[in-house]
Amino acid sequence: KYIQKTNDNFRIETTDVDYSNKNIICFSTQVGCNMGCKFCYNGLKNNFKRNLSYKEICVQIENVINSENINNNKPILFSAMGIGEPLINYNNVISTFNYLNNKYKNSKFALATCGVNVKYILKLVEDLKYIDNFKLMISLHSANENKRMNIMPSSNNLRDLVKAVKEYKKISGKKVEWNYVLFENINDTKEDAYELFKLLGKDEYIKINKFNKVNISNLSESKNVKVFIQELKNYNMQVEYYETNGEDINAACGQMISE
Repeated sequence: KYIQKTNDNFRIETTDVDYSNKNIICFSTQVGCNMGCKFCYNGLKNNFKRNLSYKEICVQIENVINSENINNNKPILFSAMGIGEPLINYNNVISTFNYLNNKYKNSKFALATCGVNVKYILKLVEDLKYIDNFKLMISLHSANENKRMNIMPSSNNLRDLVKAVKEYKKISGKKVEWNYVLFENINDTKEDAYELFKLLGKDEYIKINKFNKVNISNLSESKNVKVFIQELKNYNMQVEYYETNGEDINAACGQMISE
């Protein structure tokens, strides 16, 4: 995990995950975040200061590449899943992706969003048309509008979001993953699984994520993971369970800090 400082003395965090078959660089797109998500340090702190510029994002990433002496012997996955909501800093993130795609030929890209600015989801098709290896990830966390708003106060209308994602898949032919973090007694019942099936159907891909503890959050990790996943499988949904790396150094999803 890297702490990096901007010229105006804000600090952001970046992570590098070294797998046998790829490097993942998870970078930040904003100083802080104003989405207010109840499972994320920056959301709970409501500490948004500003967007990072295109140049700042690129320097942030290349500092890690140079420090780790990463080369093109194996793919680099550039992941806009660090601090901030990428679609709120849309133009700078798109410029960063296109720059990295031109410079690092053996690279892949991913962007995680809670679905704000739904119009930008379809805009990705045109703006990233020269990038083949791109994956869009949507933070869902509930198929119930009220529950989702309680977990993610800045989330959009679910029906509009699902419609935009399905249109994006149809036009682009690219992958989309729905991320769903299970919280104890919040979104982890059989009824929640059924609502998820009714919202998305069996053709969408669901990634169930472990909740990475944030010391200022009152949410808890679900004990109902296996039952929930089996319930989704009973509906013939495509589902995978995933634990993020770096929880031991507070570098996992939701734990990265901007001060």
